[in-house]
Parts: sequence; C-alpha cells; structure tokens
Amino acid sequence: MDSTQHFNRLAATYEQGRPAYAEALIDALYRDCGFSAQSVIADIGAGTGKLAEQLLRRGSTVYAVEPGADMRRTATEKLDHYPRFHAVDGTAEATTLPDHAVDLVTAAQAFHWFDPFAFERECRRILRPGGRICLIWNMRQMEDPLNREAFAIYTAYCPRFHG
Repeated sequence: MDSTQHFNRLAATYEQGRPAYAEALIDALYRDCGFSAQSVIADIGAGTGKLAEQLLRRGSTVYAVEPGADMRRTATEKLDHYPRFHAVDGTAEATTLPDHAVDLVTAAQAFHWFDPFAFERECRRILRPGGRICLIWNMRQMEDPLNREAFAIYTAYCPRFHG
C-alpha cells in the first residue's frame, strides 16, 4: 500500500484517538527554536491538523501539507476559520509549495512515513535561508501502568504493532 494512503477513511478515528502535543513543547518551540507569530510554517504530514492548530493559535501561518484527502478534509473543516491556515495536497517529498516559501518545516508523528533523502531535498527547496526543520513525536511513558497495559493489548492483538 502507498504510505500516503495509509490513513484513508480513518480521519475521524485518528482525530479522536491522537492527543494534542504538550503545551510545554509548543512553548519551547516559540521560546527556544525560532518560532514566532510571524513564522510561515510547512507542517508536513499534517493529518487532521493536531500540531497545525497549536501553531495557528500562536498566530503563525501554517501550510498543512497532507496527501490523504480524508485527513486533509478533516483538518480543513476544523481549522478553516483561521485566516492563516492553508491546506495543501502534497507529500513530504513533493509539497507543491514554492521555492523558499517557509521559515520552518515541522513533521509531527509522520517522519517514519517519508523517504528521508527526498524529504531533505524538498525541505532545502522550500525553506528560506536559515530555516529549520523540527521533527516531533509523542512518546509513551512506559513506567505508567496504563501505557504498559495498552502495550500488552496492542502486542497481543495487533501482530504488526511494533511499539
């Protein structure tokens, strides 16, 4: 299966089940990593717009690049009221954004789906000089009993689950 179509018809489940990113992380991006209300950000593999929404709330312009029509439609329905939100039908390797169009590139929970070398080339093309790439993951705290129990269930009933 084409990895860009992996989440077809799963947007509602994804939206309901995936958590937002920690506000402490978003604070750190804006405090320590060059993000600002003036930033133009390409959120690659944006899915239903979990990270994009947090960036939009800070006033940034966000191009939510998402190849899955269902995911992109869900993001648009949720975020279209933000004037600085732009849904983009593109991939990590071919965003369709113009050359040197963005200050920052983010990829949250999505990098493992990308061709890393093609993604790097695309980032170099769309980033302005001095631009940055920020790869983000939510990590499970495995000392938490609930996470240990969930991991045991996933392992027992989802043979392709690798943690």
